[in-house]
Amino acid sequence: MTQNPLDQLRPNHLPDPVSYWPLAPGWWISAILIITAVTLITLFVIRYIRRNRYRRQAKHQANEIFSAFQKHQNALQFANDCNRLLKQTALHAYPAEQVAPLYGNSWLDFLARKSGIKEFSGKSGQALGENRFKPMPIAKEQQEVDVDHLHKLTVSWIRKHHA
Repeated sequence: MTQNPLDQLRPNHLPDPVSYWPLAPGWWISAILIITAVTLITLFVIRYIRRNRYRRQAKHQANEIFSAFQKHQNALQFANDCNRLLKQTALHAYPAEQVAPLYGNSWLDFLARKSGIKEFSGKSGQALGENRFKPMPIAKEQQEVDVDHLHKLTVSWIRKHHA
């Protein structure tokens, strides 16, 4: 009887299992791109947060001014405090040479122009202008300031101005 030639073959040799390491070049490139993207996004977010910190602080201060008004009920003091806060915020966001000399209608025009809010020329906005320095106005309606609207206007400018 003849031997079966298949019996003379060696057993099947299985290849080594595929290794996860070292990675193929495509994985290295993908890893580098992902790390770079995450780093850049993190840097942009940190930069955005730092750049707008003054806005958050100003909004908080505006709310404190409004709370103080609710205790003292002095509308003229509230208007002065809002004006001071807006000036401080503007000085932080824009060059001092551009902001510091502004007052009255030029100040109100600046506020309207930089935020796109045209209400600064209205009655509430006028409370931030030269009306603050006039002695007791003759007409009672001139004396009253719409504090709620002025507060909303102040917070809105802080949030919307283009720096």
